[in-house]
Amino acid sequence: YGGSSTFCHFSLAMVEQCLRGEELRARHQAALLKLRKKALREKAGAELAWLGHQKRCLENLQDSKGASAMAAKQRKILMELKQEQAEIQHLQNIYRAAHQERKLLLKQQREILRMRYSTSQLQEKLHNLAG
Repeated sequence: YGGSSTFCHFSLAMVEQCLRGEELRARHQAALLKLRKKALREKAGAELAWLGHQKRCLENLQDSKGASAMAAKQRKILMELKQEQAEIQHLQNIYRAAHQERKLLLKQQREILRMRYSTSQLQEKLHNLAG
């Protein structure tokens, strides 16, 4: 296991491939969360605009009870938007930390494999010199 340079090359290539795959997944995850954030803002903006229109119509009809109900709905939508944004930020932080941890583990594995490869190369040289 430790002395096979072919295995070390193969293992190192696998670690490199895992690292590239992890980086790609992290970029995709970040893009998805960014899209989710944008969609939330757009949805909330449309709902707020619609409620604002309804509120103005009710105010024009001098329906203060209905207008205040629309204002309460607007506040609720803003609170929900803030909660969703906080959740997305929390997920981004979790994904970022997990990505960094996996990246560090893969880099450590790469270094271990490089050291094993160097050791096997030295052992081969010593064996050749002794032989």
